[in-house]
Amino acid sequence: MKQFCGKCEACKHSESRSAARSASALVLTMAAVLAMLAFTAPAPAAPPTGSAWIDNGATACAKYLTPDVVAAILRSPAGAPRRLDAHSCNVGPIYITLKVADIDVFRQELSMIAGVHRMSGVGDGAYWNEAGAFSAVKGHDRGCDISVIDPGAPKIHNAELGQKLGDICNKLFATP
Repeated sequence: MKQFCGKCEACKHSESRSAARSASALVLTMAAVLAMLAFTAPAPAAPPTGSAWIDNGATACAKYLTPDVVAAILRSPAGAPRRLDAHSCNVGPIYITLKVADIDVFRQELSMIAGVHRMSGVGDGAYWNEAGAFSAVKGHDRGCDISVIDPGAPKIHNAELGQKLGDICNKLFATP
């Protein structure tokens, strides 16, 4: 390989050609790697089947937290239902969120959640805790979380509150 001093014009021209060749080689190598990844990468997964179902969360409060249901749960009126996003809503301190969830994962996570009281009769698995949280999963694509975030707001607590919130999730699980 020819040695250049780097000080004269001939050397500078030679160095710039060498740098251009190195850059071209790098670009070609990167293009080859990207092409290889494109051809060998798995196809994008289809959205989970529950992903359309979770859109019911935006309107769940208006449909299922009716004035009589809210009156059975809370000490005082809570106002009108509000949509929070495409998957959740609230009426006062009661929040509903629908999500894509898997019963097998749900069961594995139960031991890591403080104050869990397992319930039957709601979806395929459910729990409530003393903090006013309720969570249930049906199958491998439907999850329902309902919380009452103001501890002084509910007039019912613990298992009784869990059952009332579970009734709402069961109704949501029955929707297409």
